[in-house]
Amino acid sequence: MNISSTVCWCNIWDARTITNVGPDVLCIRQGNVAKFIHMPTLTVNYFKAETTSTGLYMSIFTGHNRFPLFAFTESVLRPQILIYKYPEMVRFSTIPSYQLIYTEIRFSEYDLIVGVGGYPMYPLCVYNYRTGNLILEQPTRIPSFHYSLALSNTNLPTIVQFHKQEMSIICYEMCFIEKESYLHKVSEVELGKSYFKSSPHFMCFGDDNGLYVVNDYGEFSQIDIACFLIKSRWIPKSESTENLLRMARPHSLLSHRNGFLISNNSHAYYLKKKGSQGFSVEWNIDHRLRDVNMFVSNLNGEIYAECQLGGIKQVMVEEDTGVLSTVVPTGEPVIAFRILQGLKDECVVLLHSDKVAMVDLQTGHTLCEVPVRGACAIHSHRLIPYVIVGTMDGRLILIHFEKPTQGNVLYELQAETAAVFAMDYHDNCVVFQDQAKALHIVNVEYRPPKMTHYFEMNDDELIKKVFIQSFILVEGPRLLVCIARDRTIKPPGYANEIWIYSWSRDKRLHRRDFALPHDYVSFCVQPPMGRWEQIEILAAVMDSTIFDQYLLNEKNELQLVASTKTPHFGFIIGLGMTKHLLTWGVDGIMVHFRQHKRAKKPFMISRFLKLLFTPKYLVRAKECFNSKFFIILYSNQTLRVMRLPTLADNVRENIELKLPFEQENYIQQTGYHITTIIPISVKMEVKEDFSKADYFKRDKVVALIKEFSAKVTSLIDYDMAMTGKSQGIFKKFCFNYAWLDALTEEAHKLCALERESLEKAIRDQSRIRDWIMRLVTRDAININYKVRSIFADANFESFGMQRKPNMKEFDKYRFYDLEDHMRLSILSMEDMDETALGAQSGHGQSRSLVGDEEEAGGEEEDEEDMKGFHEMKPFVVEGPSVYDHMMAPIFQLQNKNLVTSNQMFNDNCKIRYYLNDPLKQEFNKLFHEAQQLKRETIDNVLNTNGVLMKIYNNMNIMLRLLNMDQFAPPELSVPTLAKDEVIQSIMQVDDSEISAVNRRKRKTIDTGGKKGRLLLWSVEFWARALIVMMDGVIEKLWEEEIKKDIAIPEFVLKKQPHEYTLEDQKIFRAYEEAVNQLNEDRAKYLRILHDNEAKTLDQKSQHILKLNKRNQVRLLNLKIINFSRVQIRKRVHMFRGDIDKLNEYITRYCNLLEYWDKALVDVKTRLETQQTRDRAIERHFRSNFLNTVPHATHEMTKLFKRRPKLPTKLFSSALICIEASHKLSGKQAQRIAFPLPKDIYDFLANIDEIDLQKYCPPQVDLKCWESFVKLRRQKIESELRLKGIGYQMLDCQSYLNNLTKDVAGLKESKTVTQKHMEESTQKYLEVMRNMTLQCTISLGQVEISVMGTTTSLSNSVLMHVDDINEVNHLIKDAGNKKIKAMQRVAIFRRQVIFKEWEHKLFKVNIAYLKYMLDAIEKCKVTIEFLNILRNWEKVKAERQKFMAAGAIERVIEQKIAAFRKHIERINVKIDHLKASTLEVKRSNHAVDSKIERLKVDMTFQNTLRDTMMEERRDREQRERMAQIKTHRQLMENVRRRYAHVLELQTILELLRLRTYPTLGPPLPQCHPPVPEHILSSML
Repeated sequence: MNISSTVCWCNIWDARTITNVGPDVLCIRQGNVAKFIHMPTLTVNYFKAETTSTGLYMSIFTGHNRFPLFAFTESVLRPQILIYKYPEMVRFSTIPSYQLIYTEIRFSEYDLIVGVGGYPMYPLCVYNYRTGNLILEQPTRIPSFHYSLALSNTNLPTIVQFHKQEMSIICYEMCFIEKESYLHKVSEVELGKSYFKSSPHFMCFGDDNGLYVVNDYGEFSQIDIACFLIKSRWIPKSESTENLLRMARPHSLLSHRNGFLISNNSHAYYLKKKGSQGFSVEWNIDHRLRDVNMFVSNLNGEIYAECQLGGIKQVMVEEDTGVLSTVVPTGEPVIAFRILQGLKDECVVLLHSDKVAMVDLQTGHTLCEVPVRGACAIHSHRLIPYVIVGTMDGRLILIHFEKPTQGNVLYELQAETAAVFAMDYHDNCVVFQDQAKALHIVNVEYRPPKMTHYFEMNDDELIKKVFIQSFILVEGPRLLVCIARDRTIKPPGYANEIWIYSWSRDKRLHRRDFALPHDYVSFCVQPPMGRWEQIEILAAVMDSTIFDQYLLNEKNELQLVASTKTPHFGFIIGLGMTKHLLTWGVDGIMVHFRQHKRAKKPFMISRFLKLLFTPKYLVRAKECFNSKFFIILYSNQTLRVMRLPTLADNVRENIELKLPFEQENYIQQTGYHITTIIPISVKMEVKEDFSKADYFKRDKVVALIKEFSAKVTSLIDYDMAMTGKSQGIFKKFCFNYAWLDALTEEAHKLCALERESLEKAIRDQSRIRDWIMRLVTRDAININYKVRSIFADANFESFGMQRKPNMKEFDKYRFYDLEDHMRLSILSMEDMDETALGAQSGHGQSRSLVGDEEEAGGEEEDEEDMKGFHEMKPFVVEGPSVYDHMMAPIFQLQNKNLVTSNQMFNDNCKIRYYLNDPLKQEFNKLFHEAQQLKRETIDNVLNTNGVLMKIYNNMNIMLRLLNMDQFAPPELSVPTLAKDEVIQSIMQVDDSEISAVNRRKRKTIDTGGKKGRLLLWSVEFWARALIVMMDGVIEKLWEEEIKKDIAIPEFVLKKQPHEYTLEDQKIFRAYEEAVNQLNEDRAKYLRILHDNEAKTLDQKSQHILKLNKRNQVRLLNLKIINFSRVQIRKRVHMFRGDIDKLNEYITRYCNLLEYWDKALVDVKTRLETQQTRDRAIERHFRSNFLNTVPHATHEMTKLFKRRPKLPTKLFSSALICIEASHKLSGKQAQRIAFPLPKDIYDFLANIDEIDLQKYCPPQVDLKCWESFVKLRRQKIESELRLKGIGYQMLDCQSYLNNLTKDVAGLKESKTVTQKHMEESTQKYLEVMRNMTLQCTISLGQVEISVMGTTTSLSNSVLMHVDDINEVNHLIKDAGNKKIKAMQRVAIFRRQVIFKEWEHKLFKVNIAYLKYMLDAIEKCKVTIEFLNILRNWEKVKAERQKFMAAGAIERVIEQKIAAFRKHIERINVKIDHLKASTLEVKRSNHAVDSKIERLKVDMTFQNTLRDTMMEERRDREQRERMAQIKTHRQLMENVRRRYAHVLELQTILELLRLRTYPTLGPPLPQCHPPVPEHILSSML
C-alpha cells in the first residue's frame, strides 16, 4: 500500500536519540527516519521504516557499540524486534513477538539483546539475536522508561534496572541450569532523592565492570553491589558544599577510555583513576552546555555531543581543556515554506523566526539568506519569484530572488497594526490578518517597487460576531472569507459560510454571503494559470473522507460541481493543490490525480503517498516539480523533504457521490452588503476645525481654574497677615480641611469631565477602534489626584497633563470637552513652543498645570537667609513643574528623623550607649585578634603546602630520571575560615580592570604573517626570550642543572662498539663518568628532598598546633549540642538495620556461591569430555591412520601438527572459539551466522588452503589425503572447543573468586558495623553521664534599632561609615597605583616589541635588497628590448609624433568614423529583421483566423451529432463483440477437451475387453457422433 520514498533531508531531529552503530557511525532519529553519519568521511545515509518489509514504525531504537548493527521494535502489525546491518541496510535477523510492546531494548557487547516488556509485568527478556531464540524471561513489575537499563561488558552481562518510583537500582545475574535459565536478583541499592533530576543518564558500567553513578550535585560514586553501598569517589572541588546543596541540577555520566565524563548544563569533567590516589580531573569543558542534550563515546576513543535540534559536536582535548568542535551543524525550526515560480532550480523558500532562506531541495544546502527580524508569515507570487514576509511588529517586507543565490529586499512597509497573523498574495494585492483578527488590504507595485496600505475592512460583524476559519485572495481581486457564525469556535475550527468581498474604484466594499451545504475544515483553490475565468474551489467536509468541488465565475455565482469520497481510513483535515490534489488526515497523505488514463473525470484516481502510524498534525504538505519531491511541514516546525518514485502503481479509485440536483447546483446567496471604503491615505489628510462653542468651553474651564487659584492665594495671604510668619505655611495649608475638601471637589469635577468625554467617545462607533489602538495606548492624558501623609517626606501632587499635545495625532479625532484645555494652556506662547518641543522628544511626557504669576504673585516677601537654601515664594512657580517647586527643601515638612531626634536620652538610647556599644567594641577586638591569628596560620600553611608541592614535583622528576616508579602527591590539608568567620569584602581590585589593548601602529607590524604577532602576545614567549637574551648571565641553579640529560655522543648512534676509535673511546668513557656522576647527584638531591619534606611537614604541624593551643577562634564559634543523644540513638538503630541487611545478603551470596560451584563442576565435566575426544582423535591418527601410510609417517605427522600462523590474541573469547569451531565442522546449522572478525576468516581460509591436494606428499594417494584432512580438521575443531571451554571455565572461576571476595567483604563490613555500633553505644553512655554546658558569644557586632527590640543576635555586624569610607579610599589609592604600574609595564613592553620588530624589519629589508641585487645581476634581456635600448633615439622620435598638437585627435576621429560605419551596417540588419518579424506576425494572424474558423466548424459539427444513436451503436457493437468472444471461448474448450474424451473412451474399451473378452465390440450407435467442425479441424 505504501511507497518507499527516499529521504533527502530534514531540518531538525529528535532530542536524546543519538546512538552508536559500530565504532565509526552515529545515528539520530526523527520519527520513523534514522540518519546515519559515518564520522571519518561525514557520509550520510537514511533509513525509513514505512513498509511491511522494513518495519512499519520505530518504537524503541538502539545500536551496537562494537558491530555495525542497529535494532528497533515494531508494534503496529506484529510486535517484533528487527535487527539490520549497516551500511547495506539489510535485515540481519528478526526476533518474533514474545511481548506486545517493549519499553527499552539494549545490545550487550557480544551476541545478546536485552529488552524490557510493557505493562503490567514489565518482564526482562534476554535474546540471542544471531539465532533469534529467547534465552530467558522473568517478570519484574518495575515500570521502565528509556535509558533505565544498563549492561556490563562481560559475556554474561550483569543487568541493572532503575526503579524511579522507589529511587533504587536492582542488579540481576543470569543463571543457567541444565534445561532452565533465570535471573537472580543479586542486590537492590536505594539511591535517595538526590538522584531524581539526573535519572535519565546517571549510571553506567566502567571498563573494570564496576557500576558508577552521579547525583544531582555532581558527586561521583561507585555502587558496591556486594555490600549494597554507595561509595563516594570524587566531589567537585571548585564549588563549596553549600553551593552544591543549592544547585541541584541534572548530571549525566559516560564511560570513556578507562575514565568517566561527568557533565551538567554548564561544565563537564573527565575523571580518571590515578593508582591508589583515587579519581582526579584530567581535563574539563568550561563552555556553557545548555544546548547539549547528551554525550556519547565510541570504541575509537571519541566523544560526541548531541546538541539541540540535531546538531553534533566533537570534543577535542587541548592540554587540560576540552573544546566542542562542530561536526554536523544544528538545524533551525521552519515556520512555513513556499515554492517559487519563475526559477529553474529545484529549491524552496523557508521562513525562520529571524530570516528567510533559499534551500536546495536535493541536498538541503542553504543558497542564500535574507535577515528579517520577527518574521511570522510568508506568501509567494504565483508567477514571478517575489515573496512577502509579515513580522510581529506589523511590517510587510517585499523580497525578490533574482536567482537562487541572491535575494534582495525591495520595499518595507510599516503598517500601524498588531502582529501579522496570516496573509495571502495575488498579483498586485496582498491581504493580511493581524493579531486582532482585522483584515487589511495592501496594494503592491513593482516598477518601482512599492507597497501601500490601502484600507482596513471595518466590518464589525466579521471581527466580533463570527469565527474566521481561513481566507483566500483570487482574481478580481476578490477575497473569499470562510466563516462560521459561532464565535466560540477555537482554531483550526470549521466553516459553513463563504463571504465574498470585492472592492471597486468608487471606494465601495461589496460583500456577498453564501451558506454552504456542509461544515468544511479546509479550503484550497486551483493554482492559477493566466487569467481566471472560473475559479475552482476544493473543500474538505468535516468528520468525513469527502471533499467537494465548487466553481466561482466572474458573476460571483458559486456552483457545486462534484462531491468525491476518498479511500482515506480517517477523516480529512487538510487540503493542498499543485498539479494534483493532496489530502491528509491522521491516517496519511493521498494524492488525487487531475488527469489519469483510467478516469474521465478529474480527481477520481488516487493513491497513498505516506501512511502515519502515530498521530501527527500536518501544517502543510506539497508535491512539487512534477511529483519529483514531496515536502511535509509538521506542527512542531519540522520539515521533511523526500524524493518520490513513480506514482503509476498502487492506485485506487475514488467514489463519485450524487449531487442534490442532476444539472446545476448553484449555492443560494443569503445576503448582500455595501459599505464605503475610507483609504488610510485619505484619513491622514482629514483636518477638523473647532467652533466657537469649543473655544467657549475652553475659556470656561480656564476661568474655573483662575477662580480656584484666587481662593487659594487669598487664604495664604490671610494666614500670613494674621501670623506674620512665612515659615511652616505649607504645614498649616495641608491641615486646612476646608481647603482640602475644595481641592477634592475640583479634582472630582476634572475626573467626571474625563469620564464623560470617554463615554461620548465610546458611543462613537466609527472612531472607537482607532482611538483605543493609536491614541489611548500610546499618548494617554493622565489626570490624577494624590494626597500623601505629612510623615512620608512628600507633600501632594494635584494633577498633571500635557501642556500642548501632539496636534498631528489629535486632529484626526474629536476629544470632546477635554480638547478645550488640551489645545491651549494659560501659559504664554513661548512656553507653549518650548513644551511642544519637549512633547515631540519625550513622546507625551506629563506636565503640570500652573497658575498665572500675575494672579498668584501679588504679595512677595522679603528675602531671608534660609540656612543655605534658595529663597522661594510659595505660589510663584520657578521651573517647569509645580511638583518640583513644591518638593523644594525650603517647603519640606518635618520627617520622622527630626521628630524622633528629641528622644535621644530615652531608655533605649541609654542602653545602646552604655551597654551595647562597649560590648560590640570589645567583641570586635577579640574577634579581630583571633581572626588575624587564624589568617596568619592559614597563610603559613598555604606557603608550606606550596613548598611541599614543589618538593613532590622535584621528587617525581628525579624518580623519572632515575627510571624509578613515580608516586601521586598526597592531598594536603588546608585549614579554612568557617562560614561565620569571614568578613564580607567591600572592594576588590585585580588585573582584569585593565584590558590588554594593542595600541601599536599598523606600519610597525611586519606584514609577513599573523603567527608572529600572536606569538609575541603569549606569556611564555617573553620568558623564553629573556632566557635566550640573558644566557650566561642568569644564575644556573644546581638542582635545575641535574634535571638536564647529557647529550649522547653522535658516534654512539652511528657506530658499533668495536668500530670506536681511540678518540671515541676516550669520549665515551668521559660520557659514562658524567652520566654516573649525574645519577649520583640526582640520588643525593632526592635524599635532600626527602629531608626537606620531613622538615616542612614538621613545620606545618607546628603552625597548626600553635593555632590549636590558642583556640580563640574556636571559643567564638557556636557549638550545637542539643540533639547529640538523639543523633547517637538514631545512629545505633541505623547500624542495627545494616547488620540485619548484611546477614540477609550474606545468606543470598552463599546460595549463589553454591550455585556457581555446581556450574564450575559442570564446566569441568564438559572439559574432561572434550579432552577425552581430543585424545581419541590423536590416538586414532597415530594407531590407525599412520599404519595405512607407513612410507610417509614422518611427513604426515608434521602435516598433522601444521597450523596456520595466528596473530597474538586472535581467539580472545569463548564465543569466537565456538563460532570458529562451527565453521570448521562444516555442518549446516539452523541459525544465523555471527559476524566474526576478518582475522578469523583469514584463519579459516588458510586452513582451506593447506587442505588442498597440492600439499599432499607424492607417496600418499588422494583417498588417504581426504581422510587425513578430515582428521586434521577434527583435531583443530577439538582444540578450538577446548580453548573455548577453557575460557568459560576461567570466567566461572573468576566469577566464583569475585563472589568469594564479596562474601568476605560482606563479613568484614558486618564486623566493622558491629564495632561502630559498640562505639556508638559507649559514646551514648558517656554523653548521658557527662553533659557539659557552655555559653558562647554570638558572632558579629550587634545592632539594635531605636524603636525596636533585639530578637536575633546572629549574622549582624555593624561598622562605622567613616571606617568603610577610609578603607575604600585606601583600596582605591592602591588600585590607582597598581593601574599606573601596570600601564608603565605595558608601555615598556610595547616599546620592547617595537624595537624588536624594527630590528627584524631592517633585517628583512637587507635580505630583500641582497636578493634583488642578485636577481638583477642574473637577469636576462630579450632581443626586442635590446633593440629598443639600442635605437632609443629613434623610438623617442616616433613617440614625439603622437605628442604633437592634434595627432591624438586625428586618430580618435578615424576610430569614431570606423565605429559609425559599423553601427550603420548593424542598423540595416536590424531593419531587415524587423521587416521579417512583421511578415511572420502577419502569417501568424492568418493562421490564427483559420484556427478560429476550424474551431467554429468543429463546434457546429459537435452540436449536430446524435449522441443517443452513437451510444446505441456503441452498445450494440460491444454486445456483438461479447457474443463473438463467448462463442470463440466455447469452441476452444470443445476442441481442447475432445482428444481427452477419445482417449478416455479407448481406455474404457480396453478395460471392457479385458473384463468381458467374450463379448463383441459395441454397436456403432453406442459411440457419440463426432461433430463435423472437429473432424474438419483435425484433418
